[in-house]
Amino acid sequence: MANEERKREDLFIKPKRRAKNFFITSSAKMSEEKGINKTTISSSVFTEMSKSFSDGEYLLDAAIREPNASIIYMLQEMQQDLDDVYNEASASAFQASFFPFARIDSGSFGLISSSLVPGIDSKYDLGSSGKEWNDLFIDGTANIDSLAMGTTVTSIKDEDNMSSDSNTSLATQQSIKKYVDDNAGGGGGVGNYDTGSHLIPHADNTYDLGSSTKEWKNLYIDGIANIDRLSADSFVKPTAPVVQTATSLKSSLVDVTGIHTLVLNSSKALSISGLAAAHEGQEITIMNIGSGAVTISRSTKASSRTIYGSSNITINQHQVYKFVCSPAQVWYAFV
Repeated sequence: MANEERKREDLFIKPKRRAKNFFITSSAKMSEEKGINKTTISSSVFTEMSKSFSDGEYLLDAAIREPNASIIYMLQEMQQDLDDVYNEASASAFQASFFPFARIDSGSFGLISSSLVPGIDSKYDLGSSGKEWNDLFIDGTANIDSLAMGTTVTSIKDEDNMSSDSNTSLATQQSIKKYVDDNAGGGGGVGNYDTGSHLIPHADNTYDLGSSTKEWKNLYIDGIANIDRLSADSFVKPTAPVVQTATSLKSSLVDVTGIHTLVLNSSKALSISGLAAAHEGQEITIMNIGSGAVTISRSTKASSRTIYGSSNITINQHQVYKFVCSPAQVWYAFV
């Protein structure tokens, strides 16, 4: 209902007519004969006139009817027009005073040609939980404080460049993230989720996969897991060293970034002057199972990728040496 009642002036009824009356009645005693003058008749005379009209004397008396026949005819014709004016004025006044506050139980609107605005902010609903509208078509901006989606999001059309970092894309992604976050804490969706594409977060180093109290179970990676830091309660089995066997060397600077053990099996002599490390602290084991000797060239200059030492090392057949890489990328032999 409205906060205040409508006032009389809201009905658009004029307080005064511009046309003058034919005459007016008066209860005051009149000096004129027969109780009439040019502008006034007495109430007693008016009463007699009313009685004469009720009795139908003006229709029965030919002396009265015939001189006034044309006036009586026009007044009769005006009756329908007066009824129409009365009905229209009554309907307009009723509509102006009633419909702004009316409650319609059922109705149908073919076309609304103006804004549909509620009388009070954040109070009235459009539909209900048991009486929902079907599809919603918005060509402008939908200003929604909170967005509650259904159990599944079937698709998001790329009509507003959803793949870019546009305002529309960001707002939609934030809404979907809120939907996912809300459902993750209180028994959200169930079932497998097949992306069919890469799963990439909106921003780098911002979002988590699981939490300290909501952990995923097993993680299966068939490729390379690029992890800045690894925290594990225990290892099911130790990290298996990667072994590479070679019968020749392309260069005396040997790339050992992806291996832990280098097995050399050559009948000819081989020479190594440097090692390319994957990271500081890397350990590499060099084993010689071939008949050709392996010479490890060393240097005291402590240059990156070199093996530090004042003399060279010879690894004969069936001998093994281990080396470790320093933060400066200099290799040192285990003693």
